Amino acid sequence: MFFNKEFLGFFGSMTETKKQKRDILTTLVAEVADTGIETLPVTGLGVETHVDQIQQSPEPVKNIPAHDATPHFQSTTLQTVQSMNMLKHPLGEVFGFTTTDQSPKAQRYRSHRHCPFNNKVPNCTNDQSKNPLGVCSVLYNNKPVITCPVRFREDWMITDDAASFFFEEGVRWSSLTEVHLNDAGGTSAGNIDVMLVAYDERGKMIDFGALEVHAASITGNLREPFEYYMQDSSSNFLMDWSAQPNYPQPDFLSAARNSLVPQLLFKGRILHSWNKKMAVAINQSLFETLPSFSRVKKEEADIAWLIYDLELVNDGGKERYQLKKTDVVYTQFQPTLSALTAIAPGNVGDFVRFIPELAG
Repeated sequence: MFFNKEFLGFFGSMTETKKQKRDILTTLVAEVADTGIETLPVTGLGVETHVDQIQQSPEPVKNIPAHDATPHFQSTTLQTVQSMNMLKHPLGEVFGFTTTDQSPKAQRYRSHRHCPFNNKVPNCTNDQSKNPLGVCSVLYNNKPVITCPVRFREDWMITDDAASFFFEEGVRWSSLTEVHLNDAGGTSAGNIDVMLVAYDERGKMIDFGALEVHAASITGNLREPFEYYMQDSSSNFLMDWSAQPNYPQPDFLSAARNSLVPQLLFKGRILHSWNKKMAVAINQSLFETLPSFSRVKKEEADIAWLIYDLELVNDGGKERYQLKKTDVVYTQFQPTLSALTAIAPGNVGDFVRFIPELAG
């Protein structure tokens, strides 16, 4: 039997890849053994329902198509593997956990497609319910950027922060999600993401405010690296996706123009005409791409921009991202809308030069 050089080269590369993966796993096992960590049993945790709770104001995977460049693996120590800066793929969190987290709990959430961030149902429903795109955040410039609005619901911090803007301290309030809003003609203006309702001692509604949640849009193909990772998460967290076509990244401009501005135009105008306040929960990376706003004092504001980021923390020896409020910006409605919709027109001569019929 004869083998050509190309076949022998391919066989050798496959053998080397297996050796690299074996070396990585050996390193992981050795370092965990050195720490003396014991495996603890994991019990199932139910998702808590937040809707209508009275609060006290300060609350199997399909194969992907082949590519020209095949994702490959590199030998990496446990310390560098756990650093998000060393990863060469776009996945920040998958079903609520970092891609390097191989704990029993993380594996259970991936296996059952669970959402740990208070989705309307226990499972993730991002993109589609039967085969959800379970990516909560993507890595961009070595930082996580939230791409799923439900990700902001961690511990319901956003409702507590919104309530502190809407109501006086000590007021009783509850929350409702996806509240339908119509204009005067009965035409839908969309759904309010979260509505906070304040009550008096007898349970009568005395005030309400609207909380809108905005995550970054995505350009490129995010489903393919997600499905490749899900085929074998214990090995594929080391995948190098950087050479793949349509590498996904956040699209901040589309998020502002296609989501944020229309919601302020329609839902925002209605709420403003009712003299009701509005809060916007937004990722810091997305907020930094918006135009500069004229800031006002809290008591003069119509809108509170609740700005959050994901902070990498150590939780029981595992790294995870934790939602953290980084700033609050108070603005008035009309100046904010004007700033978001302002356009600086280009030179008409430059435009005409691209139209042969007009350029003559």
